[in-house]
Amino acid sequence: MDHKARIGLDVHDVKQLFSTFDPSPFHEFSLNSTAAQYISSQAWYAPRKADLVIALSIRGKPASAEAVARLQEVVRAHFTRLASSEDQNLHQLLRTGVASLAIGLCVLAFCTVLSRGVDASSLPDGWREGLRDGISVFGWVANWRPAQILFYDWWPVRRVRNLYRRLAEASVVAGVPGKRTAEADEVAPLDTMPIEAGPT
Repeated sequence: MDHKARIGLDVHDVKQLFSTFDPSPFHEFSLNSTAAQYISSQAWYAPRKADLVIALSIRGKPASAEAVARLQEVVRAHFTRLASSEDQNLHQLLRTGVASLAIGLCVLAFCTVLSRGVDASSLPDGWREGLRDGISVFGWVANWRPAQILFYDWWPVRRVRNLYRRLAEASVVAGVPGKRTAEADEVAPLDTMPIEAGPT
């Protein structure tokens, strides 16, 4: 069975989808922020294993072959750049997590030694126990941030990167409004978009 998720785009003019401002010197156009956000939102809610198909129509009629080819080129370039950016973000986040973990473990080791020294001191019992426990808690708190990065924070970045990679490989075809290539999720309002479309 062919699993495809259709993303329908119906515009008055294909130029509406493009932004002429592009910081990259290698591409003349990119998707404008509204179009990029809409396409990303639709892809986000589509089944993850489905092939993405962008069906382009102009004023309710299938777009010309020229318009389809142009959008295909821009979509591929735009989301390839975003995927590359997210890949760099992911690697930087993991490097930060590993560096933070090394620092946190050093702090924890120092606090463990220090707390044992306090425990063996001649301080009154209440002071000794409070100081020892405070130092131990500080050592574990130092590892909270690296644990958050390495256990949780990298997953959303990885998912966004993979989404952009899928969109870079999406097929653009001529279509008509309301006709789906295959089953896909319902339209998601732009204000519920769980990720940013990225710079254009």
